[in-house]
Amino acid sequence: MKSLPITVFCFILLCALYASIWSFRSTEDRITADVNKALALVRAETPTNIVSTDTALRFRNYLTIAEIKDTAGITMRTIRRGEQVVTEMVAQPNCSPATVFRLSNQWASGTLLFISALWMMGSLWYERRRNPNEQIRQLSYGGIVFTNGQFTTETGEEIHFTPMQHSLLELFMKSDTHTLTKQEICSQLWPKKPNASDTLYTLIKRIKPIIESNSNLKITSNRGRSYSLEAK
Repeated sequence: MKSLPITVFCFILLCALYASIWSFRSTEDRITADVNKALALVRAETPTNIVSTDTALRFRNYLTIAEIKDTAGITMRTIRRGEQVVTEMVAQPNCSPATVFRLSNQWASGTLLFISALWMMGSLWYERRRNPNEQIRQLSYGGIVFTNGQFTTETGEEIHFTPMQHSLLELFMKSDTHTLTKQEICSQLWPKKPNASDTLYTLIKRIKPIIESNSNLKITSNRGRSYSLEAK
């Protein structure tokens, strides 16, 4: 897939993440404002810093967010102001992140996530329709199976090759006659090398035993002009 569809997908995903975090933080601020407002109303009625059962009940009655009424409370906190140590009432929502997330409006982030999923599925569908020849094709010959860039035996056991050996066998498998001239091989594997005959000879020598031990095939030389992958 091209980079543009992936870039757009990542951008929409990041927007969804940002929208989710923004909504979560906004809900946290709304909860904090609610408990502080309730505490201010309680302080207006109770000038003393004594927290009683009645004080806690009135504090919860002043809360406007019903979901935090069972968890929010008032605690006493000792702080230093200059040279004095004072005790004051502090409101605490005492709600979990899960509760905050549940109270937050995640509609925007959910919509963006849905759009990103649709975009990716549409991009994959478009790429497949635009490049039908790039779909995976299985090649099988003489006990060697080539699928999705991997060589295996007929029983499914992977055959390990070096990168250059892999490229050479792939050329043989994709050839209709399974025969390649020296020039064809050299131009494909070493396009910038003027004379790769010795390199090709070494490559053929080293790949032969691997092919013969994992299949019913062998590589034969046709008077030094070409090579064939054929049955033993």
